[in-house]
Amino acid sequence: MLRELSSAYRTVEKRAQALVRRAIHYYTKDTPLNTLVVYAVIKIIVLLGAILVSLLYQPSELFKNPAFLANWDGIWYRAIAYQGYAYGYPNSAAFPPMYPLLIKIFSFNQPTLMPWVGVLISNAFSFLGLYFLYKLVPLIVDEKYRLRVCFAYMVFPVLLVCNLVSYTEPIFLAFTIGAYYYWKRGKFGYAALLAIFSIFTRQLGALILVIFLVDVLYAYVSHREQSRVTRERSVTREQSRINRELAVIAITCVGLAMLYLFYLYRFGNPFIVSKVDAANWKASFSVTNLFNNLRTYGFQGPSSPPFNYIILPIYLIDTLLVVATILALLKRDVALSTYSFVSLAIFLSMTSVGNSFVRYVAGIFPLYLFLGLLLSDNWHKNIVIGIIAIVIAIQNMFIWISGAWLY
Repeated sequence: MLRELSSAYRTVEKRAQALVRRAIHYYTKDTPLNTLVVYAVIKIIVLLGAILVSLLYQPSELFKNPAFLANWDGIWYRAIAYQGYAYGYPNSAAFPPMYPLLIKIFSFNQPTLMPWVGVLISNAFSFLGLYFLYKLVPLIVDEKYRLRVCFAYMVFPVLLVCNLVSYTEPIFLAFTIGAYYYWKRGKFGYAALLAIFSIFTRQLGALILVIFLVDVLYAYVSHREQSRVTRERSVTREQSRINRELAVIAITCVGLAMLYLFYLYRFGNPFIVSKVDAANWKASFSVTNLFNNLRTYGFQGPSSPPFNYIILPIYLIDTLLVVATILALLKRDVALSTYSFVSLAIFLSMTSVGNSFVRYVAGIFPLYLFLGLLLSDNWHKNIVIGIIAIVIAIQNMFIWISGAWLY
């Protein structure tokens, strides 16, 4: 009996090892299609895993709401898509117009299709964001890190869940990463367009201006240093590029102004989002809040109960990850390092820092560059890390299916 069990175990082990080797070989061919296929497989594993666990432990929740991927924010976005901002006003004003517009267009304004269309849109954009990241990596770090960075994007648990459900993170990331990719490639028309789309997806999309401005300033300083030793033609070419980059920044600023004009026209208040956030989620910004949150979450814990202390280590880990990203990218891409710093500082400047912090951090795309730098060139080790991350994502998705708000 023991021999048979041992033999069966060795057979399963050999097959598992062979499967892992084939998967690694397929992924390390380093093509965009292979990368997207692997990501699709990971998504399917997480979704099916969470459904199977739910069938075992909470089948009633699963059957009660088959469109569980469209819960929480997804409910607001599809309601706005169908009924406009009259739905739940003024709270609905906190949700930017890009996602509802996409849902309205691709569902042909059919309410029965909207939950599924919303999920399909967010998932489609998660693949688009991965594609842009795949193309962007060699423009920032060595090409050998490309697959590792993409792998970090694919298995990061919080982002994996956000990219499965009806959330704006995948749309925001696709537009933001795409804007910077086209910026680095010198295709400034596309860069400006995607930057504006990012702003209309989430107001924090305006932080793309930080990347653009710092990159221009860095290029200008470098240009002045190099102009002493380069030929006049090269200097003229560089100055022309800087002028085009400044034009992109100006156009992006116009796009930001258009968003505020939209709020003024629709609600009579260009700053209604800040007003709604402060009224409902105590989300106002100040330097005082920054220092209070650093002291509160970094050293002594919050003084105002109730607070779930179990998630305090997650706050600290996420904060340290972003700080490490800032430091790691400082010499590789100062614009992305500054963007990461400003993103973290803005969120810590809010009056209240809740569960959404982990979701906010997942939307800081330079983080995946840093995580990719951390990963090993030994893909068997990376697979182990990926399996752990996928298990965490399955557990998170199980909680999501239960109907609880996670982040």
